Amino acid sequence: MKKTINKYCYNSSDSEEIRLTKSLIFIIATCCSFCGILWAGFYYSVLGFGLTTKIPLVFVAIVVPSIFISHFTNNYKLLVYAQLACITWVSALIQWSLGSINDSGFVIAWSFLGPIGALLFLNQKSAIKWMLMFLIIVIVTAIGVPPLSLDANQVDDTVRTIFYLMNIAAPSVVIFIAASYFLKNINQQKNTIFSLLKTAEGHNVKLLKSLEREKEIGELKTNFVSMASHQFKTPLAVIQANAELYELLSSTGNEIEPSKFAKISGRIKDAIATMSELLDEILVLGKVTSGSIVYHPENTDLVAIGQKLVDQFSIIQEDGRALNFVIIGEPYHLNLDPKLLNHSLSNLISNAFKYSIGKEDPKLSIHFKATELTLSVEDFGLGITEDAQSQLFQPFFRAENVTDIKGTGLGLSIAKEYVEVNKGKITAKSTLGKGSCFEIIFKR
Repeated sequence: MKKTINKYCYNSSDSEEIRLTKSLIFIIATCCSFCGILWAGFYYSVLGFGLTTKIPLVFVAIVVPSIFISHFTNNYKLLVYAQLACITWVSALIQWSLGSINDSGFVIAWSFLGPIGALLFLNQKSAIKWMLMFLIIVIVTAIGVPPLSLDANQVDDTVRTIFYLMNIAAPSVVIFIAASYFLKNINQQKNTIFSLLKTAEGHNVKLLKSLEREKEIGELKTNFVSMASHQFKTPLAVIQANAELYELLSSTGNEIEPSKFAKISGRIKDAIATMSELLDEILVLGKVTSGSIVYHPENTDLVAIGQKLVDQFSIIQEDGRALNFVIIGEPYHLNLDPKLLNHSLSNLISNAFKYSIGKEDPKLSIHFKATELTLSVEDFGLGITEDAQSQLFQPFFRAENVTDIKGTGLGLSIAKEYVEVNKGKITAKSTLGKGSCFEIIFKR
């Protein structure tokens, strides 16, 4: 039955609403045609092959061909009008053939499917017309028109009871089947809509993330232009000033003293190194924002990395300070990318020395716990204001109390991204004038 319904209703150009309408009218027409055959058979068994027996067959003779014609002409409304006309007037003719409502077993109840069908398949205006037609039929029947046949004379109490049961139960079953099919399809459409809404919601989340990312990239570009005009201007000015000084000294014709030449060339080299460092960090940031960081995890000895950083940073401090190294717990290895971790820790340790000149030695701690590992880099220097802490890991951000100290504002941002690529988490705690502590946590 389902395949038959789908075959009748399917048309690639139809909307879901039209297909549902086609399905309902097909179900109702089929059920009513089946009832027409049953009614004709029952009338024949009781009344013989008289007028009352022939009228239901007229319904079948009109509606069944209309099913096929409407399908092949792709005009389902043809079946709608045929069904509405037959269900209304065939029922009325059977009623008038048998005479009184009592003798017919209230067969006129079938006529009420006319306005209901018009309301479902046409529109409210058409439904009102069919309702008026039904009321006219009821009024004519109530007045008591002469019966069209003498079949009512053969109706006894038993037959009358069967008529009532048939004419009350059958329309109710037809309406129930149509309503069940309608509700089933509505629920399917509702589930489809909910599924589409969830999919759309997922796409919206992705779109919002993309827009946020675009916004961040836009801000990065803006900040880069602002930073570049400031950060590049200083070393370029140094290079230009020393180049002009060298040119001026050369123009005198006197031999330039080695000490003066060394100072000039030294300042130029320092300025070039500053620019190279800044360009390197910008290139790294470009990889971070484009998501093209290479990640190669391996079984990593964190104690060995920590000891190497201690040796590396302690030997280069001009003020004699060194990096304290503290190990807590029983050491174990983790599956990490050592290059990314080394870069993150190097940045944090470099900052610890840079922002705590004249203070206690910075400290690198590794705390081996049962479920996680904590790396912390602590200094006892300038500290960071509470307002600035929320923006610490933003690219190009520098706190107000460190603007006089050399830096690009990119180091912490890159360190954070590298830690997150390594599936870790970085946090910062700081008190102004007392120092800062950066913690990196990796799950074991």
